[in-house]
Amino acid sequence: MRDKRLSGIIVVICLIVSIPFCLRASGGVGADFLRLAPPARTAGMGDVFAGISDDVNSIIYNPSGLASLKNIVVSFTHFSSFADTNCEYVASAFPIENGKYGVIGAGVVLDYTFDFPYYNDYGDQKGNVDNSDVIATVSYAYPVFGWLSAGVNLKYFYSKLFIYNKSGFAADLGLLFAIAKNPDTYAGLVIQNIGGQSAYISVVDPMPTNFKAGMGMKLKIGDAAKLTMGLDVNRLVSKDELPTLDLGADLNLFEVLCLRAGYGFRHDASSVSMGIGILLDRVTFSYSYQPFDVLGATNRISLDVALFDGSQDKKKE
Repeated sequence: MRDKRLSGIIVVICLIVSIPFCLRASGGVGADFLRLAPPARTAGMGDVFAGISDDVNSIIYNPSGLASLKNIVVSFTHFSSFADTNCEYVASAFPIENGKYGVIGAGVVLDYTFDFPYYNDYGDQKGNVDNSDVIATVSYAYPVFGWLSAGVNLKYFYSKLFIYNKSGFAADLGLLFAIAKNPDTYAGLVIQNIGGQSAYISVVDPMPTNFKAGMGMKLKIGDAAKLTMGLDVNRLVSKDELPTLDLGADLNLFEVLCLRAGYGFRHDASSVSMGIGILLDRVTFSYSYQPFDVLGATNRISLDVALFDGSQDKKKE
């Protein structure tokens, strides 16, 4: 118990110290494809999930959160972004012996624009421009103690831009702590995109390595509602980037309807986000909307399906 409380205190101190820097931040992070976060549920909450991480979306935000899953889950997302840019995402999680020996996850992100023609100096069409990025991820999470889980992502990515291409490997490492009960309070620590890549032509770009810390709280409101709240702090390892702070919430009504909202303290991304979720037994539908001042708005649609309920088998045993 002492170690548990000490871990929670350390995480809370780190977050409190980071918040003032976030509020003074003059800029955010760029839209690098390795930092894409397609799922609609989390987008509706302002991409706050490092300290919540309780579904298959943990693959994107904090792989250690997969350790809490008892079901085989498959998730599909379509993300409509700017300038005819689209993103498709599929992910799944597989508990081993009902999670006793951990959970294996996998996900694939495809980010692309439809081909468009290019012309030479004389105005003659010479072909089409192909632009796409693919990220394949394999995850594993393990419940180290009742209050601590750990997880890792291994990624391979490939990017094509016109006649140029590059590829590389990256890894994410995450921890998720259970700090307190009533209300259930959690904290997460993650380091993302540790690795290397080749160059499009001759210059190798730096990896978008990111430090993430988050807290989450789950509160039951009577018999009709459950409120999940969280905050995430991100620090991109880059000379010209300062930390960012994101706040998000999810209100679950009667285990049928979820209302979501988020706000981000950053200048080059959407500040406000919102979304809804519809829960139908083992099927969850999610939609999110994020308005941008100049570029327009983005829309995401996700469908999560639980193929097998391992918790029921555990109760029978």
